[in-house]
Formats: sequence, C-alpha cells, structure tokens
Amino acid sequence: MCLTASEPPTMRSKAQTHLHIRNITRRRRLLREQKEMEMRNLNLFLENQSIIGENEALKRKALLLHQENNALFSLLHPKLSSVSTTFL
Repeated sequence: MCLTASEPPTMRSKAQTHLHIRNITRRRRLLREQKEMEMRNLNLFLENQSIIGENEALKRKALLLHQENNALFSLLHPKLSSVSTTFL
C-alpha cells in the first residue's frame, strides 16, 4: 500500500505559487521575445536579399555603361590622334 495515495494533496505556499507564476510569465516573455527576434531577422533577411538584387542589377548596368564608354572612346581615339598629327 502506498502511503502518499491516502494523504490529501498538499497546498502550495504563496511563495511557491508566486514563483511558479513568475516562471510561467518569464517563459512566455522569452517566447514572445524569441518570436519578435525571428520576425526581425526575417525582415532583415528579406531587405538584405532585396539590396543584393539591386546591387547585382547596378553591377550589370555599370558593366554595360563601361562597355559603351570603351566603344565610344575607341571611336573618338582615332579622330584625336589624326587631329594631333595634322598640327605637327
């Protein structure tokens, strides 16, 4: 026979109840803060991906402009060399 089965359930003291409530409240707060941090992290990740995409588009545009600049310079360069030789 088990002695504890025949005994009435013990009452928690006020201090134990207060401590239990504080632990539950702390756990809930930590979970809420964790969810908020995950949402912040997700938003920053999405913003970062957007910036990376914009950066790649700007790099492609810069490359095209550089190629166009080189092509225009090569067209202009023979004219500059012929003009400079005519004055000599």
